[in-house]
Amino acid sequence: MARRPRPMLTDRELRREAIDARRSLAARALHGPFGRMFAKADLAGMRLIRSTARSPRATDAIVRFSRTGEHGALWLAIGGAGVALDGRRRERWAIGVAAVAAAYVANTTVKQVARRPRPQLRDLPPLVPTPTQLSFPSSHAASSFAAATAYSGLLPRGPLFATAGAMALSRVHLGVHYPTDILVGATLGAVTGRLVRGLGSLIVAPGHEPGARGGPIPPPAAAGPAPGAGASATGAQDSTTTEGPTR
Repeated sequence: MARRPRPMLTDRELRREAIDARRSLAARALHGPFGRMFAKADLAGMRLIRSTARSPRATDAIVRFSRTGEHGALWLAIGGAGVALDGRRRERWAIGVAAVAAAYVANTTVKQVARRPRPQLRDLPPLVPTPTQLSFPSSHAASSFAAATAYSGLLPRGPLFATAGAMALSRVHLGVHYPTDILVGATLGAVTGRLVRGLGSLIVAPGHEPGARGGPIPPPAAAGPAPGAGASATGAQDSTTTEGPTR
């Protein structure tokens, strides 16, 4: 049976649906034509992303993948495995875990202040339940990009950021976030990840290999004789030469 085409919305209906998209703390300052243009662009981006991968099999795979990012679970699990299995770089993995947790807390704080409602589109309802009805910013995006930033150097950078991007976009595809929720969440996560990683590097003592067992690594021994040994040997040789053999 052929799928019925989605009914087109008039500009007035589109603006009516955009009301929720304009209730964030930042958007309250954007009254008038600019605010309406911002809301329409956000909704247009959401519709574009949701129009891809519409098959039941693809949607089911996206749902399962997105669930692994709830409360940063996927990234915390990766960091925990690194702490447990990579003893040489244990401190660096622990700093990465702290970055993911910090990004989640920071994102939740901003979300409670902004209190932007989640999308409610009549023709594109959400495909998954959510813990709250607050949308801005995206916790999935924040924790994912914090992890990608903090774990860089421990894991390949390209796959990390590709996975983080896919995790963030999955939330728009599932109808629970606007594109701007993703952009702000990703920026917040990347900044938090960089800050926590920088602070963590200051905590690790100079000369200490992060994660190494047994404490600081001693500097390598200098080649050649110990200081003063050469001078002693030279002095002894000069003394022998001056006195000469005893006859």
